[in-house]
Amino acid sequence: MLLKDLWVLFVSFAKTGAVAYGGGPSMVPVMKAEVIERKKWIETENFMDALAIANTLPGPLVTKLSAAVGYYKAGWRGGIVSMVGIVLPSAAALLVLMGFVALVKGSPVVAGMLKGLRPVVVAMLAYAAWDMAPNALKDYKTVTIGIAALGLMIFTPIHPALIVVAGGLVGMGLKL
Repeated sequence: MLLKDLWVLFVSFAKTGAVAYGGGPSMVPVMKAEVIERKKWIETENFMDALAIANTLPGPLVTKLSAAVGYYKAGWRGGIVSMVGIVLPSAAALLVLMGFVALVKGSPVVAGMLKGLRPVVVAMLAYAAWDMAPNALKDYKTVTIGIAALGLMIFTPIHPALIVVAGGLVGMGLKL
């Protein structure tokens, strides 16, 4: 892997990290558009596998997902470069903005902006689910697993990580 190729990975993930708002899950559709549709670095199936694995591990989703995509594209160097790229823009912005937090904390303009961003984040999450559903929900077994997982998340206090692990075990048991 050439230094130039690693730089392309870094810039691509830094760009994604700079324009995707709302936290990890809402960044998934932006990352998907960049790495699958625009750059064609990874197939949808592999992206979904990486997303599933990233969801089973502790820590921020997009850092793990960016590392997985970077690793897929360029080995461990690609994984590190991609992970740094995705984190750097928000980390730098956070460090700069922390100095201004006390000044804007009670601002009605800032409060209104945040209230306007929340539904956009929900819409982005819904779009990501809608967009990936055809690749994940292929037959009645996978649809049943998905419905059961959603039901458990909505109606029980079971931790989502346990639901993810259970889904993996059910998939192994059903030999999906």
